[in-house]
Amino acid sequence: MKINDKSKFISLINCLIIFVFSAFVNRGISLTSTSLGLDLQNLSDSLPQINGFLQPHRILLPILGRVLSVDLQILNIVFLFLFLFGIYQFILNSTKHHIAFLFVTCIGCTMIIQFTLIYGGYPDVLCYLFLFLTFNFKNKKFLPYIAFFFALLTKETAVFTFLFFFFLDDINKKKLAVSFLSYLPFYFYLSKGIYSPNYFLDLILANPLHFFNQSTDKIFIGYFSSIKFLWVVLFFVIFLDRRIDFKPIVFLNIGIFSQFFLGGDTTRFVSFIFLGFLYIIEKLDRSHLSKIVKILLVVLFLNIFTPKYYVFAYGELTIPNESRLHFIDLPVP
Repeated sequence: MKINDKSKFISLINCLIIFVFSAFVNRGISLTSTSLGLDLQNLSDSLPQINGFLQPHRILLPILGRVLSVDLQILNIVFLFLFLFGIYQFILNSTKHHIAFLFVTCIGCTMIIQFTLIYGGYPDVLCYLFLFLTFNFKNKKFLPYIAFFFALLTKETAVFTFLFFFFLDDINKKKLAVSFLSYLPFYFYLSKGIYSPNYFLDLILANPLHFFNQSTDKIFIGYFSSIKFLWVVLFFVIFLDRRIDFKPIVFLNIGIFSQFFLGGDTTRFVSFIFLGFLYIIEKLDRSHLSKIVKILLVVLFLNIFTPKYYVFAYGELTIPNESRLHFIDLPVP
């Protein structure tokens, strides 16, 4: 077996271990669709009929389910593994297997991954996968802009990552704008469900802070709950390597925060922060990567034993799949 083939085989096995471990920490895997995910599953089963559904503009996952004749949550489990594998391989380009394994395992213990394991049928992980491809292939001629278009077609809130990509050095800003503008006709044609633009516009025009006010007392725990103690790694890297241009991360957070004025799913909104980690890993001086190993070990321990706080619409807090693993409870409002 060639060295490169052996490395990919090790990556595959390690990602399988991470996936199983994440499911263990989560206390299982949902194989059926729930809540809004169930509505998307019904949409998939009813295509090409799109009337009478909540979010028909989130069309790509239902189309894939219809074409492949596979339940959406089964597809999501496959996409989740591909997402983990993609991140692992991306990190491996900058470091060694043990650091990549540790970092991805930390992510596997956050709601970025576990949301899909808990709530079936939602389009989030497919959107994350396309956003990852946008970043990973940002220096390619067409692929990143096609991937960004597909991310929008999967979940329109991907638009809040636009400024992050726009301020990357390797991205073609005109092509990115064309990708976004090309999506708009699809959005306005398909968004005929309950959660149409008018639903949000009417509430915001009546009170610009309608959504924001419902979540203000849970914003901190909402931010924290998305990646939990991995925030420590982000702030440590900012302190460690001042030569990194953090402008894209600033605009990523501006995009994340602006979502709070349009809805209340705080934990899910913040999950786009995974792009910030990809950015700092790419930019971080290789000599510094080994310095974060001890921090990652502590973060992994804390993320495993901290409950899965989930802040959803509007300002509601729940702890799904609570277990005896979770003994590090935090004071929450």
